[in-house]
Amino acid sequence: MNEAQIKAALYQSELARLCMQDPSTRVVEEFCILGGKVRVDVSAINGQLHGYEIKSAADNLDRLPRQQKYYNKIFDRITLVADEKHVVHAVKIVPPFWGLIAARSTADGVVLNEIWPARQNFDVDANALVQLLWRDEVLSVLRVNGIGRGLSQKSRKYLWKVMTSKLELPIIQSSVRNCLKYRIDWR
Repeated sequence: MNEAQIKAALYQSELARLCMQDPSTRVVEEFCILGGKVRVDVSAINGQLHGYEIKSAADNLDRLPRQQKYYNKIFDRITLVADEKHVVHAVKIVPPFWGLIAARSTADGVVLNEIWPARQNFDVDANALVQLLWRDEVLSVLRVNGIGRGLSQKSRKYLWKVMTSKLELPIIQSSVRNCLKYRIDWR
């Protein structure tokens, strides 16, 4: 069973359920974070930003501690979807708030079994989160919050600093989710 097969099963179950609950849910594959340093396999954007990291039988978990460090800065919820051969090891290394789903190959295809659901991540970093936004999106968020005056010629990095210094984390999280959810041109 490869990553594409696990991803297809994820779309048919977990992601389909999220989209049924909230039809405006946006699913993005290979979602780049932290300036492209890292990318999560699949993310679902709705009232929360949920990242899904897939580890197939051909993968190992060596990079997972580093990925955790980065994903924890961005995502409200994070789930590891791992081939069943990785589950015993994954249980020992994933943070307790991460969700864990075991993927098993059967004659009928890939079956996903939730070991435990993802819970709220309280380690989101506002500085990392605002870097998901493009310059015009940051300006728009600042304007909506009554802060954009005199900033239209400033650099994106400067605008990120203004955003994190003037807005509370819940407003930043909501604003970033909305911008990403309705972004027209992703690449």
